[in-house]
Amino acid sequence: MIKLPQRQWVFLLICLSCTFLALSLDGLFRGFSYIPLTQMETFTEDIRARMGKKTPVAPELVLIGIDRPQYAATDFSEETLEKAPVLRALQKNFPWSRAVWAELIDKLADAGAKVIAFDLIFGAPNEGDEQLAAALLRHKDKVVIGCTMSPQKTQRGDFLQLITPNPVVLPAADSDTLVQDDRVAYVNLPKDFDGVVRRARFRQTGAQAGFVVDGAVVMESLAARAVRKFGHPEAVPEAFETTRFRYGNAPGFGYQLHPIGDVLSPNIWQKNYANGAFFRDKIVLIGPTAGIFHDEHDTPFTERQMNGPEVHLNIMAAALNHEFLREIPKLAVFLMILLAGLLAGALCFHNSQPGERLAVLVLCVGAYWVIAQWCYDKGWVIPVAVPVLVLGISSILILFYDFFQEHLDRIKLRHTMGLYFSPKVLEAVLSDPGSMLPKHADVTLLLTDLRNSTPLAELLGPQGMFDLLNKVFEVQTNAIMREAGNLEHFLGDQFLSYWGAPQAQPDGPDSALRAAKALITGMDTVSLNLPEAVKKIFGYGVALHRGHVLVGNKGSAKRLDYGLVGDAVNAASRIEALTKYYGVKLLVSCDVLNELKNPGMHRMIDRVIVKGKSDPIQLFECENPCTPPHYSELCDAYAKAYEVYAVGRFEEARPLFDALMLKYDDKASQVLSEHCVELAAAPPANWKGVWKMESK
Repeated sequence: MIKLPQRQWVFLLICLSCTFLALSLDGLFRGFSYIPLTQMETFTEDIRARMGKKTPVAPELVLIGIDRPQYAATDFSEETLEKAPVLRALQKNFPWSRAVWAELIDKLADAGAKVIAFDLIFGAPNEGDEQLAAALLRHKDKVVIGCTMSPQKTQRGDFLQLITPNPVVLPAADSDTLVQDDRVAYVNLPKDFDGVVRRARFRQTGAQAGFVVDGAVVMESLAARAVRKFGHPEAVPEAFETTRFRYGNAPGFGYQLHPIGDVLSPNIWQKNYANGAFFRDKIVLIGPTAGIFHDEHDTPFTERQMNGPEVHLNIMAAALNHEFLREIPKLAVFLMILLAGLLAGALCFHNSQPGERLAVLVLCVGAYWVIAQWCYDKGWVIPVAVPVLVLGISSILILFYDFFQEHLDRIKLRHTMGLYFSPKVLEAVLSDPGSMLPKHADVTLLLTDLRNSTPLAELLGPQGMFDLLNKVFEVQTNAIMREAGNLEHFLGDQFLSYWGAPQAQPDGPDSALRAAKALITGMDTVSLNLPEAVKKIFGYGVALHRGHVLVGNKGSAKRLDYGLVGDAVNAASRIEALTKYYGVKLLVSCDVLNELKNPGMHRMIDRVIVKGKSDPIQLFECENPCTPPHYSELCDAYAKAYEVYAVGRFEEARPLFDALMLKYDDKASQVLSEHCVELAAAPPANWKGVWKMESK
């Protein structure tokens, strides 16, 4: 089994879930689709229809329109009416005398029209039916008239009723015989679920038509009959199912409307139609084009509806130009949707940046749209909405997952970093993650160490020792955090903290001094509650030092700590060790003291060279909870004694330090007195007031 990181498994699960849901809603599993999804798909198809290739306007097709239900008295002159008396019928209300249509058939047939098709039914008896019947018989090889399946509502329910030309216009033994007459064709236009005409049904059986005739009888559409009579039977699809066709131009822009009044007017017939030569060898379709007839249909062109005759002409043009659209098999649709889901996962695998991922997603959607449009222009309809939804929703869900995971990671990071950084520093780090990168920094260090760990452990036992350490570390942590300090580590009984990284802290030295004083107060409180035996050996020291370090994540691939590396850390440890040597709780290096804005009362304890170093360090004690009363007097007297000591007058300095030791119980004075004894016994050749430590 392929091992993937958890994040990628989640991506894969999201993509597969979205894909499965889309396949289910699209009907590939259940056989019926989710209507809103189908609406989205047809919406994209209509956009492709408007943007893409159009069926060329067929010059063989002519539209004669019934452009009004009644012509006005002023539309024709008396001279025109005398030449063409049939025009008087047009000045009456529609439906007009059938003699009009008989006259029109004869006129067009004599002009050489190949097919004369009517998008009219002639169902109810009317004046002139005999004349129309005679014309249909004379030109039976050229004419096609309509029938329709009309929905009817009754008390017993809804059913389809076949409406055919009346028996006078077209005699027939029965309806089955009538619909098989090649002069009769149904004019119904199949509509999709949203009422839009996108398909044509050229042939259907009586069973498909709701048994308006015998189930085995085959009926043909107006377009099919017209194209067959035009001499192109091979252009008519043999399928009994609906066939998608490609439209030409938008409604009103494809086929020029020739008003019936103009065609029957002798002067216009001669001037505009060259005495009928215009209609030679053409399919002429006559039908209602005025809005009042309510023969208008929705098409992919959303600007306005298209009248029925124009839709029929588009279907005929598609047949003559072989401009039918094919849908890809369901298996191909399944694979495309699945591929979209996998692509979403792949994009997220290789693009972790949201902006990058969004840009690639937009490019992929754009590229897929171009491919879909190209396929449409080549006659193939491929799904767009569902694959794009799978791609988009999968990517968005993965983006949400990333944001959610990042939020959780930030919470975890906040918790983890909160163990090291004070809240103030933590907020600065989280707002500027780049500050966590390895770098050089000048930091102020606070190091403290618990004394006599081994004897304490023997007295307290394991549990008691850890309880004591935890209390000590709690005191130290609280003192540091209150002053916006950062914890480096707890190492055994040693505790290191710092100011100045990862963010610069100009007030770091003063904060460190305040933290040291608070720490001493807390430690003394802990000491008060210890058993007497423990209290006698309980001790600690605090050192403040400042220096240049490297700061960053250190460790192995399995464990990292954010911490410090540098000689300043070692120096801080040496200084802390000297607190025990000089008998003070707090030692501050001159590097820190020089940066303090408010050092308070303090004294210089000594100038020393610690073990392993060559440069001297000036050590100071700042007033803290453990310094003796009258500390200012001690500082002044100590400074005077040290001044004598520093210039090498050891015999003179010794009694001064002894006096301070007795008066203030000051161990630092005792240490300096001992130095005077040792130095007086063997005066150094080049004394500069610096004591060199021979041990750590």
